[in-house]
Amino acid sequence: MIESTVKISMKDNNDLGCSYAIVCKDGISVIIILKASECAIFDYNELKENNSYNYLLLKHYINDSFAYKDFLKLIGKMCKKDKNSKYFLNHKDEDNRMLFYDFEHEKELNDEEKTEYEERFLQFKSFVLLNKNKF
Repeated sequence: MIESTVKISMKDNNDLGCSYAIVCKDGISVIIILKASECAIFDYNELKENNSYNYLLLKHYINDSFAYKDFLKLIGKMCKKDKNSKYFLNHKDEDNRMLFYDFEHEKELNDEEKTEYEERFLQFKSFVLLNKNKF
């Protein structure tokens, strides 16, 4: 059995204007942060302790509804992941940034799309770094 502990704060219950979930396995934690149409997974301890923005996964959505539903799905996926996965112990050095169209169509961003989504990316990054000590 895979044992996970999940702590969730929804945007209606906090003053951050975002929803987030912290998934813990044997003292190793990831945080999933949803703000509007962006959602990212970070190594929780690394985010809190370092002044870095090393996401393990970052998704841009075409609407907030898809983002919210996928946020819930990602929580379940992180609960199911083994602690030796790339999300917990064995991080990979990759730019795992995705464009989510719907639940059957998502893909990695190409250079042109990265430019197109740059403003949203920078706003989300700024939000996370500004509030990292509140999560």
